[in-house]
Amino acid sequence: MRGRTALMLGLLMLGCGWFDTRSPAEPSESNVPWRQPTQAHYVVENLENTLEGMDLTLYGRCIDADRFLFQADPVLAQIDPSRYENWRWAVEEGSTRRMLEAVEQHWGTADSAIVLAFTEEEWLVNEADTSMVQYRYHLTVHHGRTDVDSLAVGTLRWGFRRSAADRLWYLAGWSDFADEAGTAWSTIRGAFRQ
Repeated sequence: MRGRTALMLGLLMLGCGWFDTRSPAEPSESNVPWRQPTQAHYVVENLENTLEGMDLTLYGRCIDADRFLFQADPVLAQIDPSRYENWRWAVEEGSTRRMLEAVEQHWGTADSAIVLAFTEEEWLVNEADTSMVQYRYHLTVHHGRTDVDSLAVGTLRWGFRRSAADRLWYLAGWSDFADEAGTAWSTIRGAFRQ
């Protein structure tokens, strides 16, 4: 009896496929470093890495698409309101795609096609489900267009929220402020909006 039970149990285990080989998961095609955004500052790292790594798919994973709103430098928004109004995720995705395509056509995908440096980090809000950080930035985008600067310097504020569904953090808002004498990131972003 005991032998028959062991045999039946063994056959059951084999029938369930426990020992079958399985197809391996497809490897990621991206070489961009990625951290699971369990903290807001991981989203900052992911945003920087995905922009420099020119990976629009991973960049999109950083964004709260339902709430995302970009607010351009106030002076630029006043000069050309139609270029910067209603900048939601669809606009963000399209303008970022066009910028990355221009960079790839002009510079390729080599390192330093996009270079982003942050200084003067200041967390303005850091609560359980919302955070806001402010940085001074220095950005170089080798897009090849002669009508737009490739260098931007200014200050940005990124607002993050933690999703109730998956408890991960996402970028929900972005405000940009130009230096008095420089080109803002808003200028580069706006140049690729259609």
